[in-house]
Amino acid sequence: MKILLDEQVPQPVLTPLNQMLPHHQIDHVQTVGWKSKKDVQLLNDLAKRGYEVLVTADLNQLYKPEECRLIKKNGFHHVRFEQSGLGIAQTASAIATVVAGLPVVLPILQKATGQRLVLLKTVKCNGDAHEICDPDIDPPPYWPGRESARGHTPTQRQRASSSDVPPTVS
Repeated sequence: MKILLDEQVPQPVLTPLNQMLPHHQIDHVQTVGWKSKKDVQLLNDLAKRGYEVLVTADLNQLYKPEECRLIKKNGFHHVRFEQSGLGIAQTASAIATVVAGLPVVLPILQKATGQRLVLLKTVKCNGDAHEICDPDIDPPPYWPGRESARGHTPTQRQRASSSDVPPTVS
């Protein structure tokens, strides 16, 4: 498929997407010279150039009558995502959301018999996305020296069941 990433999609997302999706042509508006192009013109031009998918963080496009009409008329798939966080966390969230979501939805879009509107679930990069421990205060079971205090030696980390793992995408 021929895919265009809109201006709000961080350009560094191209590297992992091109590695993961080598059979697709993925372009960014900056690399095709369309930076700062107004949405109305962009929506017409991307269809004329044969793009089948637009990926954007512009959640309002579908609520602007003229833009929504052009999206419908031109028939390309519209993939949008919500940005989360501020600064580098926002950039990380956008990259993670697109890199995790696009490879999953593209096979569905390829099989679709008509146009699809997609909302990728946001990967949040915040305090809930990691765990930090101080091994001097609360050593994990695998930490050297702890096994002698507990009387056992851990052999392998046990995978948490899906009900034990907090959701990372919402």
